[in-house]
Amino acid sequence: MEILEKIFGNNTHIRVILLFYNNNGRYFNNITGLAKRLDKSHVTMRKVVSDLLDVGILTEIEIGKSRVIMINENSPYTEALFNFIHSMQDIKANKRIEEIIEVRSR
Repeated sequence: MEILEKIFGNNTHIRVILLFYNNNGRYFNNITGLAKRLDKSHVTMRKVVSDLLDVGILTEIEIGKSRVIMINENSPYTEALFNFIHSMQDIKANKRIEEIIEVRSR
């Protein structure tokens, strides 16, 4: 969501959070898959995932020898972030509606 990137900068942390948000929290992958999906280095993605794991936004499970990364739906931080993102989308949608009404009123 471009407005969040404008507010917080276009960083990988936001891109990871938005990836999970835009997939209704159902997205999961390993670090290598996330790095490929977001076109980032494995080292960068490992740091971002580590940060988001530390604050509880992401969680991981082990499947065989792989670590699978997914959103932590039980985290109050995740809930707050997702609510914030949803609110920003509502504001953007309302602004568009107002612009359409203004154009048609002319």
